[in-house]
Amino acid sequence: MGTTMEDIQYEEMLNELLFEKVMKNEAKKQCIYIFVEGESEELAFQPLLEDCGIDFDKLGIVIANYNGIGNLKHAIRLLHKTLSHDRPIIVTYDDDHEGKIIKKINSPLITYFKIPFSPVVSYNDGTLGGTFEESFPKDCFIEACFQQNVIASSFLSKRNDFEKKFNPTQPWLAQLAQFISSNGGTPNSINKTKLAENMMLSVSQIPETYNELAKLIIDIRNKTPIKHPENVDLNL
Repeated sequence: MGTTMEDIQYEEMLNELLFEKVMKNEAKKQCIYIFVEGESEELAFQPLLEDCGIDFDKLGIVIANYNGIGNLKHAIRLLHKTLSHDRPIIVTYDDDHEGKIIKKINSPLITYFKIPFSPVVSYNDGTLGGTFEESFPKDCFIEACFQQNVIASSFLSKRNDFEKKFNPTQPWLAQLAQFISSNGGTPNSINKTKLAENMMLSVSQIPETYNELAKLIIDIRNKTPIKHPENVDLNL
């Protein structure tokens, strides 16, 4: 019995599916790590980047939370001691006082990316920069602040008062904390993770920061393409 065109097409389809599965598995092994500073970024980055067209499975993208700028160097050193020591890393960090003075590790595998991409606020020493919250439009930030579970419900009716005093050129979270304090609340009671979720879900247009980060991911993946296992260098 001879081979039909349908047999050939079916075999080609199986080969394509097998190749796709193999490459997805290799994408996990040959991943690009995106280091994020905290829980807010860990929650919001993937959905925002997916909205920019980043396929995490296909491109092999893994988000890792280094839990504060003070832990960054330790997190990188720890990664270098594992089997993932040869993976590209994109280190995202807040462009605030702490972020501006970090000692960057000089490595061809590490790329640093500040948040937000362009400076938004001014600090007391005259430097410009921002944090995760300031990577979103100010209207989105304010709207997200005055929703349930971000600040105490007793402050929700005072949104107009906050907006009247709000200065978009000064650090945003500090202003919210000061507003809460001046109204008899606890400044550190802000639920920043819920705030991040609200901003992520309500933003009408993808902010510049995440479009630029998506471009960087594509650029790094193009420079370090995922290799088929038959072509991977074992470096034995």
